[in-house]
Amino acid sequence: METNRVHVPSSNLRELGGYQTTDGSFIKYGLIFRCGHMSELTPEEEDIYRSLKLRLIVDLRRDDEVTERPTPSFGSEDNIHISVSDPDNAFAEAAAKAHEPDAENLILADATRYYREVVTDNLHRYIPVFDKIFDADNHPVLFHCTAGKDRTGFVAAAILKFLGVDDETVFADYLLTNTLLGDRTEERLQAWAKRMANQRGTPITEINEEALGALRILMLTHADMLQSTFDAVDELYGSWDEMRRTGLGISDEKMAAFCEAVLVKNSA
Repeated sequence: METNRVHVPSSNLRELGGYQTTDGSFIKYGLIFRCGHMSELTPEEEDIYRSLKLRLIVDLRRDDEVTERPTPSFGSEDNIHISVSDPDNAFAEAAAKAHEPDAENLILADATRYYREVVTDNLHRYIPVFDKIFDADNHPVLFHCTAGKDRTGFVAAAILKFLGVDDETVFADYLLTNTLLGDRTEERLQAWAKRMANQRGTPITEINEEALGALRILMLTHADMLQSTFDAVDELYGSWDEMRRTGLGISDEKMAAFCEAVLVKNSA
């Protein structure tokens, strides 16, 4: 994993540039970026974002997430909000099971089902997202959610698959979140535990280690989760290309134009 692909680890900011496709092409650097929320950036980190000279930010979050953690302006970009989630918070509902028996397996099952339902139930929500990303007039483009791992992870994986990047690389990119956010996982976990304790009206000390272990599942990326998306694509569409055509309405002509805009025959 080239270090020049990661720009701001604390916000999970990285790009898809540099990845090689199965036909030997490379994704151009500096065009397609992904990250989590940007409401806690240092001035130095804001300068890094500003240096990207973004034309468009696509915000995948729910309305309440946008209000809670607003995105700063970097001066050159439009910011469009396209929520791809139901109004309720599926991951918060999963987290509420942290004190139940076998909580880790219950939460993992819920999260895995969420990834599957992106394809089976919610793919239509992503149509305008890909429409914006596939428009070269919007490049450099950044898409993001709150942690930059689930909703953002699906969009990134789909783009890589559409461009012909191999599965091993797609999964490695998805799992990179665990490395970048690793130092902040425990901090985020304690904040979530505090919020849960407040909701339950109990001291945080009553959130036991088993519950914390279950919550930790939601803080990280897991190959099984993304695999459930891959399985759903295979079962419903037979291939990622067919999902692109019939599920997202992206024609072969539009795909060819996107490839022309973002691929190059060498990695320079």
